Amino acid sequence: MGKYINIENQTSGTELLSFENLFRRYYPRLKNYAAWFLKDADEAEDLVQDVFFQLWKNRDHLNREKNAASFIFVQVRNRCLNNLKRKVIEEKFIHQQAYLESEELYHISFNDSGEFVNMHEQLSRELNTLISEMPEKCGQAFSLKWLEGKKIREIAEIMNISTTMVDKHLARGLEFARKKLNPDLLLFLILTRE
Repeated sequence: MGKYINIENQTSGTELLSFENLFRRYYPRLKNYAAWFLKDADEAEDLVQDVFFQLWKNRDHLNREKNAASFIFVQVRNRCLNNLKRKVIEEKFIHQQAYLESEELYHISFNDSGEFVNMHEQLSRELNTLISEMPEKCGQAFSLKWLEGKKIREIAEIMNISTTMVDKHLARGLEFARKKLNPDLLLFLILTRE
C-alpha cells in the first residue's frame, strides 16, 4: 500500500478513478479514526464523507500534496477537533441558559420586590456585609476561600498561618454564615463556589 498518490496531469476519468481508489483505501480507517474522537459512528461517517467531498471540490490542492494520506488524516483530525470545540461551546451555552432560567425561577419563587435581582450580585452584597461582621482573620480566610476561590494551602500561605488554622477560620465563618445568611443564598454559595 503506497503512501503517495499522484493525481496530477490526469484526465477527468483517470482523476475520478484515482480519487475513488483513494476513497476506498482510506475511508474505513478515517471513519474509525473520527469515531475515536467523536464517540459517534454516524457523526464520524458524515464528517469523513464531508472531508472527501471537500477534497474532491478542491482536488487541485490535493494534487500538490506529496503525502495525500497524511493530509487527509490531518483534515479529519482538524474537523473532529472543531466539532468537539463546537459541542463544548453549545454545552456552555445550554448551561448558561439553564443558569439564567434558574435565576428567573429564583426571582419568581423567592423575591417579592417585583424586580429581578441577580443571585450572584445579591450573594456578593450579603457576603461582603457578613465578612465585615466576622472577626478579622476569620473574615479574611472566608473572603479568600469563597470570594476569590483560593485553595486552603494558598490561603495559609497568604495569611502566613497553618492549614489547620485556615480550616478553623473557615468552619467558624461557615457557622457564622449559617446563622446570618439566607438559607437559599447559603446553598447557592456552596453549590456554585466549590
